[in-house]
Amino acid sequence: MSAKTPIRFRIVGCAEIARKVLWAITRAPNATLYVVGRRSIDKATAFAKANNFLPTFKIYSSYDAVLDDPDVNTISVPLPTSLHIKWAVLAV
Repeated sequence: MSAKTPIRFRIVGCAEIARKVLWAITRAPNATLYVVGRRSIDKATAFAKANNFLPTFKIYSSYDAVLDDPDVNTISVPLPTSLHIKWAVLAV
């Protein structure tokens, strides 16, 4: 990956902390949000709309689908603490 190619992030979950993670990603010159997922497609779509996602962003209705996307470099897991281990291990 060249220095000019942005790091593509995926976010699992759309809790309030996800908005803060999104804020940081969108301000990093070498990063872009590429995928977001939530257990409900309606809530994931609402999160995307509320945060002005571009039409090129992918929106998934399951955390597994987010993890399965082959075009992403890294992941953020802003889920409740009780879910961190499960989804971090699955992401690896």
